[in-house]
Amino acid sequence: MLGFFIKRLLYALPSLWLIVTLIFILSRLLPGSFASENILHSQSESYYSKSDKSAKQQAYQNYLLRTGQHLPLFYFSVTANPEPDTLYKVYPESERLHLQKLAWQYGNWPLVTAYYKNLQRINPTSETKPALEMLRKAVDGKAILSALADLKKAAPYSSTVQELEKSADNLIRNGTGYTYLLPKLHWHGTQNQYHTWLAGLFTGDAGNSFRDSRPVQDIILEALLNTWIIVLISLLLSCLLAMELAILFLQRPFIKLKQLIMPVLFLLDSVPLFVLCLLLLVFFANPDFLQLFPAYGMGFFQTGNLSWTEQFINRLPFLILPILSLTLAYLPYITNQFYRAMLDADTSDYVRTARAKGLSHKKVIRLHIFRNAWLPMITVISDFIPALVAGAVITETIFAVPGMGSLLVASVQARDYPIIVAIVFVVALVRFVSHLLADAAYMLADPRIRLQR
Repeated sequence: MLGFFIKRLLYALPSLWLIVTLIFILSRLLPGSFASENILHSQSESYYSKSDKSAKQQAYQNYLLRTGQHLPLFYFSVTANPEPDTLYKVYPESERLHLQKLAWQYGNWPLVTAYYKNLQRINPTSETKPALEMLRKAVDGKAILSALADLKKAAPYSSTVQELEKSADNLIRNGTGYTYLLPKLHWHGTQNQYHTWLAGLFTGDAGNSFRDSRPVQDIILEALLNTWIIVLISLLLSCLLAMELAILFLQRPFIKLKQLIMPVLFLLDSVPLFVLCLLLLVFFANPDFLQLFPAYGMGFFQTGNLSWTEQFINRLPFLILPILSLTLAYLPYITNQFYRAMLDADTSDYVRTARAKGLSHKKVIRLHIFRNAWLPMITVISDFIPALVAGAVITETIFAVPGMGSLLVASVQARDYPIIVAIVFVVALVRFVSHLLADAAYMLADPRIRLQR
């Protein structure tokens, strides 16, 4: 058995590495950044409103340096032939996109750079602002020359405008089109973001958050506790209730109860999870109905001097509604699966033999049907754990519980890539562990599987 688990572990490690690597690269390739969306824009009404564009550019460069994003993304990169591999350092993104379009249009990066620098030298005034806005968007030669003509009318004696006109004319005349169709390979070596992150991961350092510069592992561990309490208790309640309902449905005295409960489960299965959460909030956390539980959050209490039991008791009132919502949302599905598995086992030969020996119906269910229906049940439970983790994203967001789900939503909105990658890694690890535990449960439930290994 030990050899089997080691083999499964060796198979899983490359899969985990591939998943996390893809998420790491794809998250960095998304447009936008935490600096442009949160840091610089949020300070636009205070500090940066009194500074010039160069101060914003310097702040953006400092942010890249602090977070390690001044390095290339991977060991190599493939770009269009006229496009440099350091274009991502240009801020804001509108100018970065404009430079990329110019490089693709004219195929000569030095000429594009000269034109862009001369354009940056011109100080905008009320007369030149409309023409400058057109130049910062114009890519076609006719559009550039038309905007330059308007700029010359607004500032006819400006030497910087004349320099800009010369560089624009040089760009349009000497540009070569269609060079963007040729790819260009850039080799960066080990000085890249991915290598730095992967090397830190092997030493137990998952990096720091872009939002508050705190270690990623500390943030994940804080959020993980609440999520695991919700997921594990919901899993336990759902499985126990589903098993008991499935056993009741097989017993003849409870046929009428089955006819009453099955439509209720079907109706419950038709309600989306977020609607179910809102209904529970309305009925059990609303002063107009029954305000039995807190509506959101985790309250305010000091946990430094409290034991684990006291911390759990303090958290429990805030977790009852999220746990109840997940339990009710997945109870119909898992009850139906358990009932079908036990119903299939009920028609087996060994069940008929047990009944022929004179065993009561309850003993047949408990000792024979239930035990032999465990294999499909184990499969359902192993697939049920990742589904609960996904459902926690919705429940924690609605109930404002500081767990993995709400942390993932906040990280995606803020483009906090280190947190996103860490959460995806944890979810993938949970799925692997659930399948590994399912294999162990298979062997314990059926010794024949152990012999086949």
